[in-house]
Amino acid sequence: MTEQQNTNNGCLWPFLFGLFSFLGTTLLTAFTDLGLILSFIISILVSVFVTIKILGPAKISSLFKNILLIFLLVFAVRFILLSLLEFARTTLKEDRSMNLEEGVEKAFIYENNDTIIVYSSHHIWKDNYGHQYNGNLTVREKDFIRLYNYLDSYRPKDVTNFWGKLYAHMDKTDSPSLDLVLDTFATIHAKHQLNQMEFAEMVISCIQDIPYSFVFQTECFPPDQYEESIRELLLECPECCIGNKMFGIQNPVSFIQNLKGDCDTRTVLIYSILKYFDYDVAILNSDFYRHSIIGLNLPSSGEYLMHHGKKYAVWETTAKYYTVGQLPANFDDITHWNVILTSK
Repeated sequence: MTEQQNTNNGCLWPFLFGLFSFLGTTLLTAFTDLGLILSFIISILVSVFVTIKILGPAKISSLFKNILLIFLLVFAVRFILLSLLEFARTTLKEDRSMNLEEGVEKAFIYENNDTIIVYSSHHIWKDNYGHQYNGNLTVREKDFIRLYNYLDSYRPKDVTNFWGKLYAHMDKTDSPSLDLVLDTFATIHAKHQLNQMEFAEMVISCIQDIPYSFVFQTECFPPDQYEESIRELLLECPECCIGNKMFGIQNPVSFIQNLKGDCDTRTVLIYSILKYFDYDVAILNSDFYRHSIIGLNLPSSGEYLMHHGKKYAVWETTAKYYTVGQLPANFDDITHWNVILTSK
């Protein structure tokens, strides 16, 4: 054997043999059903043949040593890759579950030198322009209990603008107990340095992102006892209904406690939040459509309703992806809408 052949066997031979063997095993296991061991054997045989053709034969002892090293290398790399893949899969699963609607859980916070129980959900959402936000929607248990079903005893002095007076009563009663929710939105505001429209978009898209639920004054009946639009949703989501709520609405604190809200349950909560942050916000109702939306007196394009000389841009709150000035096609005749409550 010449000196050049020894050099090849000592340096290039194991390198090329190892490279061919590793690539061959990787490709065969990736694109065939041969299995790791069979793929490895085939790759070794082919690699020996190709490397001999290029560099000439190797010593038998060196060949077996190289096969053993490649075998250990392949299994070590495979083990590392599988471990990384499992870690990535687990992390992705955890991240995905964090982005799903998690529901509400009892938790504890420390307040005024005391530990108190709260209902809290960690909410992650994107606004209609792709900006992602997250924060806790939290109410105290004692506030929820205190305000639970207080609407049962509500008796308006007269029935003129009944819904506007009811919503104003709910806003006045619940707003002081929404301070933890307001703190969350204030923190997001400060962190992202949002302008007035961006902040309204952030708040409304948060509520839009919460799945719709029916709120009935009567109990929730089986889906087949309702009209088609209600029946379809309840067949897909049997738990998307809460019954025995006076006037068919939940007060804002109860909505945060269970995340079950229909149109005016949402509009009252949004009204209270934006009113706190000094927006000129309105609630618009339609007897014709049996629906409730938000109106916002801010410069914008799209549909709007004039009220006392002010232009309130409409905003749908029960479904994602509706921006200011947009209404669903089945609710878009602006003549059927009326402003029933304003913050200013």
